[in-house]
Amino acid sequence: MLRIFNKTGLDEERLKVATHASSNGLNDFDFSKVIVRKPWGHEYLFYEGNNLASWILHIKKGSMTSMHCHENKTTFLIILSGKAKCSSLSESHELNEGDCMIIEKGSFHSTEAISNGGIILMEIENPVNKTDLVRLKDNYGRESKGYEKQKEMCFDLSEYERVFLSDEKTDIHKKIGNMNVYIKEFKDNESLKSYLKIYTNSINFVLTGEITDEMNSKIYKNGDVLEIKNLRDIENIKTDNKVKILNISKNVLDYD
Repeated sequence: MLRIFNKTGLDEERLKVATHASSNGLNDFDFSKVIVRKPWGHEYLFYEGNNLASWILHIKKGSMTSMHCHENKTTFLIILSGKAKCSSLSESHELNEGDCMIIEKGSFHSTEAISNGGIILMEIENPVNKTDLVRLKDNYGRESKGYEKQKEMCFDLSEYERVFLSDEKTDIHKKIGNMNVYIKEFKDNESLKSYLKIYTNSINFVLTGEITDEMNSKIYKNGDVLEIKNLRDIENIKTDNKVKILNISKNVLDYD
């Protein structure tokens, strides 16, 4: 299921009075070498590519992220394991494994783990800017504070289970939570058409390249959620031979 939190007038009002914290010197920090400890669990960088990054979050049962927003980036949340409650300033939705929430720039949101074993979720940010963060409310006293400082990070990666995907290695399947995740590269139109016939129930993000119709109008580009049902009826779908898609599927067939 695909849901969306749009930016509202209430978000704009709260954003005007919220404290905009500093970046804590992390603008050029290499997050691929750390695990970030959080009061609700931990998170780590899973993938970083063309102006898009993906993180894996482990949230303990009954814990939740702060009510926060990102002024300059769109966020996507995909549940990989467990059940979550995702809330904005005005509404809440329960999300199950395989569900996706799209959060517009400037929309305040919070995610709570409501299943017994906690949750694992994927967060995709577009564009990349981990310090684009405004915290409005927080159960752990982090209101008005910026992203975690280096002293709250773990540099010994062996202490946590961690998965990382690279653009250089495609078609390598990884199991995260109860989902199968991998990057698929398309070098011609026919390979994309074949893919669209098979992966009808998966979540797909365009990592690189563009998909166009017979009039050369862009349908999907870098950072978009690929809705396969909208493409099946287009006969002359085309790619620029640079398309890579991040596939997230419940059907775990093989992985390393």
